[in-house]
This record gives sequence, structure tokens and C-alpha cells, in this order.
Amino acid sequence: MHSVAIALAAFLLIYHQATSWIPLFPWNDIVHLSLKDKIAEASLNGLLMGTGLICLIVGNSGFTHWYPLIYYPFLFVGECVDWWIPYFSPTFAKARKIWDYESRYARTFKFLPHQAAQRTPDANHTVLHLATVATIVIVYLDRLT
Repeated sequence: MHSVAIALAAFLLIYHQATSWIPLFPWNDIVHLSLKDKIAEASLNGLLMGTGLICLIVGNSGFTHWYPLIYYPFLFVGECVDWWIPYFSPTFAKARKIWDYESRYARTFKFLPHQAAQRTPDANHTVLHLATVATIVIVYLDRLT
């Protein structure tokens, strides 16, 4: 179980970093992002996800035990606030305009039906969120058994 937790955390980190830096249109649409935006997103998420991975590799006591148990669910809550709640609640989406969806994600491939002016999780983020959920489940099974 422990090696699976490490593998999932590594996949999550590598996948996120790759899709933050490598243009894979229509999977992602990062060609219009500034270098500053790419660095900010990749650095922050790389640091947080990398810390989770290092904690899983290094040990299972104190900080290294609790960080993955706290971080990965916190990450998923952020993913839900940015993507899933706005998708299911247009009112929430209107109140939470922190970035321009149309310029960054409207042209990307989606598994879900997209409606104009509605933030829809694209396929790239859907895969990322499913990987986050899988990581949470396996990390909890690893750390709490």
C-alpha cells in the first residue's frame, strides 16, 4: 500500500507539472499564459505536492505523518471550490470569478457538457481531480492502518 501511495503522489506531482509547462492543446490551453503565471502555478503546487511526496517517502511520524493526511484533502477542497461547485452552481460561479475561464479553459477538451458562460471542468482537470481522490484514499489507507 505504501508504494502505491508514493506512486500516486508522484503521478499527481508529475502530471500537474507537465500540464502546467507543456502545451498539449486541446488537453490544456497554456499557450496564452504568461511565464509569470506558469511559474506561479507550477512553483506553488510543486512545492505543496512535492512536500506531500517527500513526506510519504521519508517517514511516518510527526510532520511527515500528518502533512499528507491534511494536504491532499485540502487540495481536493480547493479543486472543488474552483471547478465542481461552480459547475453545479451558476450562482456560486458568478460570485467566484477569480480567473478568466473563457480565455484559459473554454477551448479545452471536456468530458462533461459545456454551456456558454458556465465554468466546466475540462478533461485535464477531471483527470487531475480523480488522481487527487485516489491519492487521498490510498494515503489514508497507508497512514491510518
